[in-house]
Amino acid sequence: MQEAVYLEQVIPEYRGNPLIEALPPIWSPKDALKLLTVEPGFHESERLLDSYYRCHCVARLFSYFQPLDTHIDIEQRISRAIRQGYLNRNPLTGEYNQKCAEGYRIIKDKAPMSAYQGRSSSMGFTIIGVSGIGKTSSVEKVLSLYPQVITHSKYGDKPLVSTQIPWIKLDCPFDGSIKGLCASFFSKIDHLLETDYSRFFTSSRMTVDSLLPRMTHLAEQYHIGLLVVDEIQHLSMAKSGGSDKMLNFFVTLVNIRSDDLRNGGGTGYSSLKELGAIADEDEL
Repeated sequence: MQEAVYLEQVIPEYRGNPLIEALPPIWSPKDALKLLTVEPGFHESERLLDSYYRCHCVARLFSYFQPLDTHIDIEQRISRAIRQGYLNRNPLTGEYNQKCAEGYRIIKDKAPMSAYQGRSSSMGFTIIGVSGIGKTSSVEKVLSLYPQVITHSKYGDKPLVSTQIPWIKLDCPFDGSIKGLCASFFSKIDHLLETDYSRFFTSSRMTVDSLLPRMTHLAEQYHIGLLVVDEIQHLSMAKSGGSDKMLNFFVTLVNIRSDDLRNGGGTGYSSLKELGAIADEDEL
């Protein structure tokens, strides 16, 4: 958790938005390459060590990371996605307060998610590939460049007491249910902010339809930027209520004003194609 430091923005539409100005700078490909590179330490004197010591030194290679063009592409996509998602979510505007009040009303009245109004500038994309090629580690490496929790207290001469979560990464549950994924969302927020939402929102009586408005409300309250859904191939259409319900869930993820990055193995590609969830979006 770090205190917000507001940076001057080059892009005009990013100016005056504390959620965007509190993010790290937009890096050039060259800067991103330097930030992502991890080289193993080496000391010439270690060559004189006995073999049983040197084998421990060799283990440093496991921490070695050399970014490729694909990693720079992922970094730029994530950079754009987080910032674009914040465009229409400026906490200094009356529209933001209206969205928060609307989210509370929907939960209180048990209204459907279709009642949730407002513009969304959120965008999503999908990373698909065979298991073991480094999809998860690549995304985690890029996400590590961004703080996960930013606290705001004052913006200029205006008070701004708020907590911002630029990104959250969820792992699909092994039971393959959407409800389990929702439970993971509340658990992750509890871990980051030391809250207790899981105890209230993950009872056996709660349905996915009742959990989604609560996810929406928390996404607005804590300014969640990017929502990463990992191991998407674990989701089961049968356990999630069919393809229509699963597709509606992913559409809602974007509509709740959080950008959506889906990461999965090869079997996840056919499932998402069948759903139509990546038909009109970028895929890697």
